[in-house]
Amino acid sequence: MIEQEKTGLGSKGILLVLGIVIVGYALIMALFLTDGGEFLIGDVVLGVILLVLFKRKPALLASVRQAFAEQRTVASIAAAVLLLAVPFVLESSPYWLFILITAGLYMIGCLGLNLQLGSTGMMNLASAAFLAFGAYTAGLLALDLGFPSWLSLIIGALVPGLFSILLFIPVLKTKGHYLALVTIAFQFMVVILVENMEWTGGPQGLKNIPLFSLFGYSFNTDIDLGFVTLHHYANYYYFVVLLVALLFVATRRIYNSWVGVTLATIRDDEVAAKTNGVRVNYWKLVIFVLGNCFIGLSGAFYSHMVGFISPPNFTFEKSLVMVSIVILGGMDNILGILIGSLLLIVLPEKLRFVQDYRFMIYGLVLIVMLIFQPRGIIPFVPRNYQDILARLKPARKSKPETTTAGKPA
Repeated sequence: MIEQEKTGLGSKGILLVLGIVIVGYALIMALFLTDGGEFLIGDVVLGVILLVLFKRKPALLASVRQAFAEQRTVASIAAAVLLLAVPFVLESSPYWLFILITAGLYMIGCLGLNLQLGSTGMMNLASAAFLAFGAYTAGLLALDLGFPSWLSLIIGALVPGLFSILLFIPVLKTKGHYLALVTIAFQFMVVILVENMEWTGGPQGLKNIPLFSLFGYSFNTDIDLGFVTLHHYANYYYFVVLLVALLFVATRRIYNSWVGVTLATIRDDEVAAKTNGVRVNYWKLVIFVLGNCFIGLSGAFYSHMVGFISPPNFTFEKSLVMVSIVILGGMDNILGILIGSLLLIVLPEKLRFVQDYRFMIYGLVLIVMLIFQPRGIIPFVPRNYQDILARLKPARKSKPETTTAGKPA
């Protein structure tokens, strides 16, 4: 009652949140279930109208944010139920289910890249190289050594972290565009190596990689529920949704913790951070390794889902797509990463109806977005340090104050 009186939304906030979630879900599903570009054009026009409306009516945007802040539990439950329903809705369209799984894998990798680029300010244009490390590690372990897919998945996520330590030596010595050049050189070097080494399969890549299975259950098995049979991609979809949810919570907790504040100080002013006692090199190394482990996990799972990988899967173009997702979604904004991944992975596929012009239109959409929304779909919002201090005060008060003699003051 107190919150309802203070905000003035109450039950209207619940209806508003449910309405936005359900309508948004319906528009997205209609996009997948219809051929041609009618719904795509309609969704783009609607998106532009909403952006203009929110810019002209900031009070309206504030009301929507307030409703979602108050009814966070309702929004989370509704979103979870609708996400679980996706394989049922797309039962006759396994191709689009595969595209959504791919978008989910990009979400996993870009959550790690966002820790580096968005939170800490470290440019990494070699993310596709770390995808390759994860994919080839998982594939080789499963093919040559017979590792179970779940174990090769874990090791495939950890190995890119080890290679990150080697790359971190030149990364530590460079900044800005010099750092970007170092990571670009590393990217091309990795692709050339896997293309010319026999044990990686050379240009032919790795074939017949065992598909993912967990505790004896093969993810290549259709889900028969009696009243409906879901395509085996549903197994991969649910597992990727679980991984995205876990990593979303993990990165969110990092962002809201003192570690997130530390990373923000390094990104905003590295010299000031050093003068205030922040171990800049240590935290850069931790985030560089952790972010690349996220990216490696994405690559490892991809190899077990598709069963075939080759050097063209990990070209510099993939690195640019991942950086574009972080920038377009909104740097240091975790929710923006999820939206940016969906947009940049689904949009090229929906534009196939214009065939040769689809990449031109795709590029124009990106340019228009960056012109009118240069800070991303969900812009970066400066931290409220007062809220952080308010959360720390109760913890400090609970500790008894002592004098130098060890007695209460």
